[in-house]
Amino acid sequence: MKRTLVGAVWGMILYLLIYSIAGAILGTAAAESWRPIIAVVAAALAAAGSWKGWLPGTRNPSDPSETKSFD
Repeated sequence: MKRTLVGAVWGMILYLLIYSIAGAILGTAAAESWRPIIAVVAAALAAAGSWKGWLPGTRNPSDPSETKSFD
């Protein structure tokens, strides 16, 4: 559950980052037309990064005893 939430937050962060970079390079009007593509790319990067544990907050602990149990 935590990995999913952190992945969603990273998706928003990546979207804003990519959108601002595209806006700075292409201009605001051109970045608006690329908005759906930017959203899909950001979501794909966040999903892959959180699934593989590449993003901060989504890493698997190397020691199994470090996992928290909610029993």
